Formats: sequence, C-alpha cells, structure tokens
Amino acid sequence: MFIRSIHLENFRNYGRLDLDVGPSVNIFYGDNAQGKTNLVEGIYVASSIASHRTSKDSDLIKFGENEYKTSLDLQDDDGALLSLSACYYTEKSALSRSNRIGRVLLRDNAPVEKISEYIGVCNIVIFAPEDLNIVKNAPAFRRKFLNTLISKISPSYFNLLSNYSRLLSQKNALLKNIRGGNGISSSIDQQLDFWDFSLADVSAEIILKRYKFSKLISDIASKHHRSISGGKENLAIEYSTIFGATGALETFLNENSKYDEYISKGLTGADYGRIKGILSDLVLAKLKSVREYDIDKHISSSGIHRDDIIIKLDGMPMKNFSSQGQQRTAALALKLAELEIIKMYVSSTPVLILDDVFSELDKTRRLSLVSAMKGAQIFITCTDKNMIGEEIDLMQEAGARKAVFYRVSGGVIEAE
Repeated sequence: MFIRSIHLENFRNYGRLDLDVGPSVNIFYGDNAQGKTNLVEGIYVASSIASHRTSKDSDLIKFGENEYKTSLDLQDDDGALLSLSACYYTEKSALSRSNRIGRVLLRDNAPVEKISEYIGVCNIVIFAPEDLNIVKNAPAFRRKFLNTLISKISPSYFNLLSNYSRLLSQKNALLKNIRGGNGISSSIDQQLDFWDFSLADVSAEIILKRYKFSKLISDIASKHHRSISGGKENLAIEYSTIFGATGALETFLNENSKYDEYISKGLTGADYGRIKGILSDLVLAKLKSVREYDIDKHISSSGIHRDDIIIKLDGMPMKNFSSQGQQRTAALALKLAELEIIKMYVSSTPVLILDDVFSELDKTRRLSLVSAMKGAQIFITCTDKNMIGEEIDLMQEAGARKAVFYRVSGGVIEAE
C-alpha cells in the first residue's frame, strides 16, 4: 500500500492542500514552523484518526474554522485504488446536528460506521520526537503505544477498548452519584456487581492481547536495541496489569505447554475460554476488593485502564534510570519493533513517517533506522535536505527509487 496524494482542508496552518507524492522516498524540508510536521500529522490522522501530538481534535482545526478534513488517495499492492477521509467538526460547524461535535469517516466516499472498520486500512508507523514520551513519561503514553499497535492489526481489539471505555464510564457515573451514608444499599451493590462483572469479562480479553504483544515487542525491540548499542545494553519490556493476572496467565501457559502456541498463532477456543475465565474471575475479585475505597473516593481505582509496560535497560526501569541518549535508542527500538510486528500480521508494508528525527539521532542510530526501511514508502521532514544525503544514498542502494524533494514555506509546498 502506498499514498498517491494527500488532501487537507482547514487542518492546522493549511486552508487547502492537494499534493501528489512519490511511491518511494518523499522529503519535506524548510525552516521550523512552516508546516512540515502539520503535513505529516495530517497524513497520520487520515489513516489512524488520532494525532501523535495532541489528544484534542479541536487543536487540529485551522484558527477561525469549525471543522477539518484529511484525505488520502491510496493504491494497494494489487494496483487497486481506494481513498480514506477523516473529518472532525465542532458544534458551530454547518455539519453539526443539534449543536454537537462529531466525526465523519469515509472509505471510497462511502460512510464508515465503525472506527474499527477504518483503522488498519492504511497502516502508518510514525517516528517523531514525541516518542520519547513512551520511555520517560506517564503510563498513558505507553498504553497508547500498545493500544495503537494492536488496533492496527486487530480490529476486534479496538472494539474491546471501546466497550471497556463505555462500561468504565457508566460505572464511574454511578460511583460519582453515590452519597455517603450508613453502608451501601443492596440496589447499589447489585448495580456495581453488574458493571464489575462486565468489566472483568472484557478486561480478561484485553489482558490476553496486551500480554502477547508486550512479549513480541520485547523480543523484537531488544534485538534492534542490541544492534544499535553494539551489544552493550539489554532492553526488556514487562507488561504490568492487575496484580496476579500475568502470573496466572504464565502458570496456565507453562503448565499446559501452550506458551509458544499462544505467542505464535493464538490459543484454541477451549484453551482461550479456560484462561479467559481464570483471568475474568481474578479481575472481578480485585474490583470487589476495592469497592469500599472506590465508593469513598468516587473513582475506579483498579482496572486495566491503569496498565503499563515497564521498559527496562539492564534490569533497571528506564523512566527513572536512563540518559536522553539511551531513551532515544529505546524509543527507536520500540518503533522498529512496531514496524516489524505490523509486517508480520499485515501483508502490505506500512508507510513510514520520520518527523524531524534525523537531527535527534547520531549516525549509528540513523543508519540503523534506514536499514529497517527497505520496501516502505517514506515521508521525511527536516530543516536541511543536505544533512541526510548519506541516508538517502543508503535507501537507494537498498532498492528505493529516486527521492522526491519538497520545499515547505508558510504552508505552501513546492515539489522540486
């Protein structure tokens, strides 16, 4: 799959942009704050319905406007043409009904009702300075990295996340409405039993997915990290969830000699049902054990919405014990693992975006990144096109076609 053209309307600093791009390496250069990152962000949003820079869609709308639209014209590996469009509007937009915010997704100009049917049509892996947050910042950044990767190759996982979010919101609404008194009424207790049972059932399936892909990420990222660091450091990823869940899962897999089967192709229906039941019961017991605390604080203090992946270097958590150079290397290894895992599960090579990262990496890291990009359509942003000449030569030696350069200035893009 590759992108043939990009279309932006009222997106960041672009009022209207229609741009044809090359099937191989596309390099956008120019001074800072001219629109290079906005362009690749628009590409990513059109594919993934999410920005790598902000969680607020309203931030993406051009100042003074009430909606944005991002679109991609695509060609798959068989030569078939297709298109994707993502539009977000505010309550002031002419597209709004009943003065509400909303989103419109189109595939080949036909409405897409479920986001899970849209994500994964065109897979894009983006590497940007913000990816350091995965290593050094709050758990939410690591959960987003893990959720995004799994959703790209498993639409059912996105549906699980949506279902969990809906159930959690309904439980939290109930908790917030509970007032203090002499104990919990049987009616409230029964309602919380219902929400906790439903949450436990969905949580078990999400844990099974997250554990598996955390293991895959760890194995592949550690391989790339050893290569980049010259074998001097060892990177490892550990999935952290509700206490006892990973232990119960590992015990089941080891006692039944199912670990390799689970990681490589998944469990049979009977085995999946057995371990799902074990995990569901464990999660439910945990949710019930903190019920009094949750009622007192009006929050859901425990659950997979607090999961994390612990990134360790030589056995030490990188969040607290690592230099910025080590964090960059780890972030690069994680993104290379993302690229490789998508290739494992999806027949088409993902599109790769490198947003102002070459200036942040030393020569060893840049060459490691380039070596993993064979066969991908690539979008690169930089301030000086001359600074990546060696990397471009390596791409072309690996089979990439001639690079296409675009100068970006004040939201205007001109191909050379």
